[in-house]
Amino acid sequence: MSKITKLSAAVFVLIAGAASAQEADPNIDVNGDGFYSFPEIGSVYPDLTDAQFTVMDTTGDGLLDMAEVMAAQDAGLMPAS
Repeated sequence: MSKITKLSAAVFVLIAGAASAQEADPNIDVNGDGFYSFPEIGSVYPDLTDAQFTVMDTTGDGLLDMAEVMAAQDAGLMPAS
């Protein structure tokens, strides 16, 4: 599956609202704000690039909320935790 197809799938999941509620992993979300920043995610997934993070950050706010995390996992962009 191409990255564009995976991104399309991730966006579809977000738009459709299919992502169910999930709580942020405190081992990743070290500041406890409920979002994953690039440095937080990078500490757990050191091979993750800024470009890959940007693809997952569909809102463009520099943070991954749990819907974005689940969409990225469903699209195969990020391992399920």
